[in-house]
Amino acid sequence: METSITARLRSCERDVLERWTRRVLEDPRATKAQRAGGPMLAREVPQLFEDLLEALAASRRVEPRAGGDGELCSACARVEEHARLCVAQGRCIAGALRELSHLRAALLEVCAEQGISLGVREAQVLHAIVDASMWTSALEIETATRAALEDSGARLRLATRAGGVGVWDYDTVTGKLRWDDRSREVAGLDPVSEVRYDLFLSSIHPDDRARVEEAVQRSQSPESGGEYSVEYRLVGIRDGVERWIAVQGRTFFDAAGRSVRMIGTVTDITERKRAEAARREELVLRDRFIAAFSHYLRTPLTSIALAASVLDHHGNLTPQQARYIERIAASARRMSRTINDLLDLKRSRFGNIPIAPRPEDLHTVCKSAVDELRAAHPGVPIQLDLQGSGAGTWDPERIAQMVTNLVQNAIDYADSGSAVLVAVRPRGDDLLIEVHNEGPAIAPELLQTLFDPFHQAPVGGWTSTGRGLGLGLFIAHQIAKAHGGAIEVDSKAERGTTFTARLPRGEAVGS
Repeated sequence: METSITARLRSCERDVLERWTRRVLEDPRATKAQRAGGPMLAREVPQLFEDLLEALAASRRVEPRAGGDGELCSACARVEEHARLCVAQGRCIAGALRELSHLRAALLEVCAEQGISLGVREAQVLHAIVDASMWTSALEIETATRAALEDSGARLRLATRAGGVGVWDYDTVTGKLRWDDRSREVAGLDPVSEVRYDLFLSSIHPDDRARVEEAVQRSQSPESGGEYSVEYRLVGIRDGVERWIAVQGRTFFDAAGRSVRMIGTVTDITERKRAEAARREELVLRDRFIAAFSHYLRTPLTSIALAASVLDHHGNLTPQQARYIERIAASARRMSRTINDLLDLKRSRFGNIPIAPRPEDLHTVCKSAVDELRAAHPGVPIQLDLQGSGAGTWDPERIAQMVTNLVQNAIDYADSGSAVLVAVRPRGDDLLIEVHNEGPAIAPELLQTLFDPFHQAPVGGWTSTGRGLGLGLFIAHQIAKAHGGAIEVDSKAERGTTFTARLPRGEAVGS
């Protein structure tokens, strides 16, 4: 039979729930989601209220008849199950605990206003049940959190081990330094020796030590954002092996802006550094070879060109012999351009291609270059359109070389019988040199590497072989860059391909 107290409380259920809702929403710790959508336990609390009343009623029946404790325990168990349910549903546990506390307070307020006197036994049951519910929630939180942390830690260890990454932790207040097994391995330290900051500093290569200390000190300032990133050499503490490492980390600060902790990772990059050094050495050797080879060819090539010129003017040649001599001269010119391209490639490794700018009419320069190309390619229509003023400051020989390379490229890839169009026109303070040809479009994925050295783009299923080393566009781009400009390309099947060189009229940036 229901007790008079529980009956009176049941009649006040609406008042209790309204008070509870108001207390939850007025709590300064309430979340935006709670204020917008109401309490997170809104669906559970009505049943929880019923379970509390059942527990209070059972507490009254415990003394009159034997075995009542079992009924009370059953009622209490139903209350505690709500806490487990909240955890299982991924609720905000701290918020759920506060809402349970507000429910108890609302219930006590109603009892006080309605004159409902709770007996000692009933008050104890009410507080014990709510406390037990909150305690159960706390245990569920601890269990779930510990499992999540263990899982996260296992995943981190697996990821760092698979990537060969070490993890370190430095307490900047106590000076305590912790390295995981991988960090110790990278530093050439055994798994059990104590790690000290002075030991760490002594392991840094002498030539890198000052730079590393400077990076550490810089990261200790809040203005730096606490970022710590540096690459340096370590000399193994126990094994004496020199290794290159990359270290990333972050410094954490207290409320006063003082450094309290650094956490980060370390990666062995020795193989990468060795590969970079080998690549640099390879480039140096290649540049030396190119220079030696080019100079070696110049003398016999000059003799061939000179002999062809003498025979052409004084040899009393037959028409067939004259054609042979012209082929020899053309081949010599092509070989000379190739040698010049190789030397320009070498120069570009050390910065911009050198230029000697002076006031010059770009129209005159372009016309001269196009006239030479027309003579070399009589079967290809090359049209020249000059607009506005061509006045400016540039290196005329280099500009002529750039135009020659762009037009030659257009000739190589143009449709048979189609014209190559060259236009020079002003745009603001710049002059634009546009070279257009009709032909297959350049694939979009090739545009990113089109100006790389030794690049010959396959267009329309074929490659322009036998027409050079693939340095023409690279050198043209370098010449434009040396003048403070750039070259862009637009290539579509329906409108052909256009290379546009933009050249400022003012002082060139190269020297």
